[in-house]
Amino acid sequence: MSETPDRQVTGVCVFAALHGPGLGDLVQRNIMLALIRRAHPHARVTLVVGEELAARFAELFAAHTYATDVLTCPPDEAHPRWPAFLRTLAGRRYERCVIDPDSAALHAGHALAAGIPDRIGLPLGRPGDEHITRPLRLPPPVWGRPDLFDHATALAGALGLPGRLRAGQLVPDLPRRPGPARPARPASTGPVVAVHPGGAPHWNRRWPPSRYADLCVRLATRRSAALRLLGTAPERAELRALRDTVRAGAPGADVRVETGADLNRTANLLAGADLLVGNDSALAHLAAAVRTPSVVIYGPTGTEFLWTRIYPHHRGVSLRWPCQSLLHAPGRLEDRRCAHDCVLPYRGPEGPYPRCLTALPVERVWAAVTAQLASSPPATIRSTP
Repeated sequence: MSETPDRQVTGVCVFAALHGPGLGDLVQRNIMLALIRRAHPHARVTLVVGEELAARFAELFAAHTYATDVLTCPPDEAHPRWPAFLRTLAGRRYERCVIDPDSAALHAGHALAAGIPDRIGLPLGRPGDEHITRPLRLPPPVWGRPDLFDHATALAGALGLPGRLRAGQLVPDLPRRPGPARPARPASTGPVVAVHPGGAPHWNRRWPPSRYADLCVRLATRRSAALRLLGTAPERAELRALRDTVRAGAPGADVRVETGADLNRTANLLAGADLLVGNDSALAHLAAAVRTPSVVIYGPTGTEFLWTRIYPHHRGVSLRWPCQSLLHAPGRLEDRRCAHDCVLPYRGPEGPYPRCLTALPVERVWAAVTAQLASSPPATIRSTP
């Protein structure tokens, strides 16, 4: 095994040529990047991603990661710009490379070809594994398969970080700029609750809008909550319809729609809320990174336990049926089946929705929301960036 003394490491590259990730997947990568920066506080840390990925998430990469810079790579070795990319990589003379377990186009063999002597990665029986010099060793999982804390523990060991990681202190703060001011809090004494009923369109991971309307009316009438309905610009019509339904059921309720905000404003909106309630999507990970408690509703995808240990102010709500365990790439939805033969791509607010979500009662989510509000510190006393 090649050893590079930490004092000699002035440059680290992270191979993260991921296939079709969402924003939440990339926010989670800050855990890995923050550990690398902790191990090498004076080193240049370069995140190497695909060209399409760099363009799609340019806002995140510009201001909201722990990487020093971003280097783009062509989609695969057959691309005519691939040799030039390898020459650029070699010319930067990185001493260490960390290979993301989900990196599709880049592996340890490419790091070797670029002259990088120290190569950290998780052997998964894929091409390039034979060129890993520091294999990650995952501890026995607490649940059925390794979670993010297990992966972080293995990386910390490979990086030579001293001491034991603490699960509840693992997620780093999201790098962000404070807004001109946090959103004005309402005149009522109730909590500010951010509600995110949307999510990535390729997965049908959404609790039906009628259930969100019922929950929001309860929050407004029973807890005097101010509601902030968050989503993307294409979700504006759905969120306005939800707002109107809630106002009809709770006249005078403070319900506002926030769509199309940039990432920094969205993070600040979440930081100013007492609670986020939403589907399994990127905003749940943003909330964790700005220390906002959350209640997240889980549908057919088996991701609930991946981050339970590292998000200390997070509560998941799920029926936990055996078929709620789909983990394949979102581009292969046609290959997926569940026990109820549910429609898995999202088709629109009228449905159809997976049975694991239509059968989830409002009472169960309400119980999680009230418990979380009772046990979590309000936004007014949480730290600011």
